[in-house]
Amino acid sequence: AEVHAAHGYLAASFLSPVSNHRADGYGGDRSGRSRMLLETVEAVREAWPEGKPLFVRVSAVDGAPKGWSLEDTVALAKDLKGLGVDVIDCSSGGILGSATAAKGPPPQPGFQVPYARKVKEEAGLRTQAVGLVLTAEQAEAIVAKGQADLVAIGREALLDPNWPLNAALSLEADPEWNQWPKQYGWWLSRRAKVLEALAQASGDA
Repeated sequence: AEVHAAHGYLAASFLSPVSNHRADGYGGDRSGRSRMLLETVEAVREAWPEGKPLFVRVSAVDGAPKGWSLEDTVALAKDLKGLGVDVIDCSSGGILGSATAAKGPPPQPGFQVPYARKVKEEAGLRTQAVGLVLTAEQAEAIVAKGQADLVAIGREALLDPNWPLNAALSLEADPEWNQWPKQYGWWLSRRAKVLEALAQASGDA
């Protein structure tokens, strides 16, 4: 299960001082602004089976001047870890739009990975990296370098619904097409062999 506390949704609007102007126990300093999310997570963790992971998605920075910061996220992650959260999913933006939209050049592939790395290193909690992760090799490198424990794919999966299966092929983790549905894998494995034979015959192999 994942509690969505990013992108300007209700929990995110409580966290950011830009949007939370409350004068009660759910506003004010970071502790007060985090209270709503922490109470929600505590209730979810109590109801969610102990053996199943609980994720929380956050905007590691909200992109607004004097808004929610990466240091705030690290502190929040430590609190969430104490409540039994297993993974922090580190995105960004949402209060005033994209965290990168007004900062000049377009974002580069993996632009949010540093958020996941910092939270992982400083809060001691598993993290999930997101944001312009385009290839299997890029995703593999993020995990291999210890920058995050997991990588989430969104728009690439919209473009290619078989992205995970093709990623396994690209990384040579499924050379026999065994992860594909049997009725697909049988034909596609033969297609691959035909293409390999054609490449060898033309001298391209």
